[in-house]
Amino acid sequence: MKLTKRTSGIALAVATLLTTAMPVVSAQSGVNERSIQGTWRTVVTPHNCQTGDPFTPLAGQFTFYQGGTMAEYGIGPGSSPALRSPGHGVWQRRQGWQLYSFAFTFYRYNASGVLLGSTRVTGNLELGGSGDAFTTRSAIEILDVNDVVVGSGCATAAGTRFD
Repeated sequence: MKLTKRTSGIALAVATLLTTAMPVVSAQSGVNERSIQGTWRTVVTPHNCQTGDPFTPLAGQFTFYQGGTMAEYGIGPGSSPALRSPGHGVWQRRQGWQLYSFAFTFYRYNASGVLLGSTRVTGNLELGGSGDAFTTRSAIEILDVNDVVVGSGCATAAGTRFD
């Protein structure tokens, strides 16, 4: 019986040590890997694909989750959060530790809350040497409620890691 209590006590101590140490080890290894995983503040600049002329930039956020999924949100100046949903999508590492691709979609609504369609964004991302900044180039497709492309555009973005 003493051996069983001692073994249970050791097992509990090891389990406690592992569960309290794991987040620290995980957080440290994530930093050392230089990955896009985490939350980023972004400034997105839509522009005319043919001329390169920029439109008004907008602030937003990207979150890249472990496993290859992502979330995005951004509202243009003078717009309303009621006119679009958050974006959800996927990402993957392309080459080395600096180059990635991503794709996400969000829904668009009119002022009465009626669904107008969605927007699909696909892009390439380059993580800076410090691992705390990135730049992107993206293609944008605007779809109606039947998923027919009714417009397109281009954008660039700059992101900084949220501390």
